[in-house]
Amino acid sequence: MNTGKPATTTAAKLVHVLRFFGAGVIDQVLLSGASFIAGFLMIRYTSDVDYGQFVLAQSAVLLLVSAQGAWLSGPLAAIVPSKPAATKRLMIGAVRASQSRFLRWVAVSLLAIAVTLYATGFLSASLALVSGTTILAGWATLQREYLRSVLIIYSRPHWMLRADTVYVICLVAGIALAAYLRHSAGVCAIFALVISAWACMLVSHRMLSSDPGWISGDARPFLQEMRALGVWATVGAVTYWLFAQSYNSVLATRLNLTAVASVNAARLVIVPVTVFSLGINNVLMPLAANWLAQFGLARMLRRLAVVALAIIALDLVYISLAWIFRDWIIGSLLHKTIADRDRLLVLWACVALIFLPREVLQAGLFALRRVKSMARLIGLSAVVSLTLMWFGTARWGAAAVLIGQLAGECVNLVGLSWLVWIQVRLQSES
Repeated sequence: MNTGKPATTTAAKLVHVLRFFGAGVIDQVLLSGASFIAGFLMIRYTSDVDYGQFVLAQSAVLLLVSAQGAWLSGPLAAIVPSKPAATKRLMIGAVRASQSRFLRWVAVSLLAIAVTLYATGFLSASLALVSGTTILAGWATLQREYLRSVLIIYSRPHWMLRADTVYVICLVAGIALAAYLRHSAGVCAIFALVISAWACMLVSHRMLSSDPGWISGDARPFLQEMRALGVWATVGAVTYWLFAQSYNSVLATRLNLTAVASVNAARLVIVPVTVFSLGINNVLMPLAANWLAQFGLARMLRRLAVVALAIIALDLVYISLAWIFRDWIIGSLLHKTIADRDRLLVLWACVALIFLPREVLQAGLFALRRVKSMARLIGLSAVVSLTLMWFGTARWGAAAVLIGQLAGECVNLVGLSWLVWIQVRLQSES
């Protein structure tokens, strides 16, 4: 007699997945909106120098987040699903305590160095303030990001949404205040990153304290277990930053801060797509590991493909609307004149559309623990990208950094597809 339990179980799992992604999508829409508003306020109401300082600080913080995600969050998400509940709780708590101690020591040391350089005249007052607030922003953001990853591991996207709502409110309010004051707006905007990340971290920590609660222990055996994945993942993450985020440094070195502001003003129109895709990938990383363990390689890849196609469709709708209304968005809303505007917008749109399938493939390959191969592939991509960026500015101007980034992303995407194909072929032969 058919009791209907398998169908009921399948339906329940489907509802759970939809609710999980629903909260994740809302969360990323919220963060994308906040990022757009922050960039809009800085572009519209502050100088190019202030906005350039803010962008460079964001790039530095993103590098730190990428490195921590590769060293801690990614390996944790890949390893923890196979652990018993008690061990899972102990591992997360022990790694958290170790991370907090390490970050405090590093932040205090870097601040002391910045103060010393200022006192000896090697840093101006303005640069010292930017450096100090960027260090604090990195310290607060790394703690916030670790706790966000823990909320995802525990399948609590609704809790993450609440914490990120606090982050968004504090960030937008802080950026608005910086734009209103105008004096030292770059430093004030970076400090807004500190306050918003710190507030979000406190809310997340309190939520996790209530359930499942924090326990601590010796993190060394857990960190050693994670190290095999973490070393190569960190190499890959830092190398990827070289061609995905260092375009700001290349522009500042080869051209000027005005070029940094112009390229990032064009990016602001497309940035909701990138932030949205990046956030979905943060959700996909632990899900891909769970899908691989439960259903095997083929079904994991099919599910990832469905998610990728659905999000690309949404991205195309947004990009089409942004292109249609580009005159109003940039001219009237941002009140900005961007040299070579249309070419920059097209290049940013291409980079954003390649970004998503690349992130999806990486989530699957990370679940398969192919981090060493991915790190080598990213190294090749970075060489191609940075070469075009550095030498292309004389020919293409500011657009060269996007042409280089697009070329590197294409090399990376082709290579990742090849690695996935090898895994599928090996499984079919076994």
